[in-house]
Amino acid sequence: MHTSMPVVLSLALCLGAAQAIAEPVKLDALLSTTDSISLNFKDDTRRFLTLLQREGTATGAGPFEGAKVVEYGMHDVTGGEAAEASGFLEATTAGGDVAYFRWSLRAFFVGEPDGKTRLVNAGHWELAGGTGQFAALRGVGTMAIEFPSKTERRYILEGELAPAP
Repeated sequence: MHTSMPVVLSLALCLGAAQAIAEPVKLDALLSTTDSISLNFKDDTRRFLTLLQREGTATGAGPFEGAKVVEYGMHDVTGGEAAEASGFLEATTAGGDVAYFRWSLRAFFVGEPDGKTRLVNAGHWELAGGTGQFAALRGVGTMAIEFPSKTERRYILEGELAPAP
């Protein structure tokens, strides 16, 4: 199959331009539970399902600095083994622009040399919609949740935002 040089050059320039305008982004927010409802399994699995609403504020630099962040999440946990979580984060900037992130995460409990157990997790996110500066953007990236206390969760999302085609 023969492709003309102008077509290849145009495609390369378009792809290069798209990559050049993608901006790295980070949302780092400490959230506390404001509402929850749970289903606790009455068997020996120690499994529970929790629907959560958490709220807090983002820190750092960039478009989400100081943004109010709300989680609407579902967490399915099998005690001592694994967990799956997913939901949405709503980030509202000081200027009133809103970004909606759809996220999904997988977690596993692992043993430590001292015999204690800790949770390791990793996930991904996508920009599901937005208003103002986020209305015409698309984005995707990775995420993790840290556990600074029994009542707080630190959501860390990193990736790229770029104009939709």
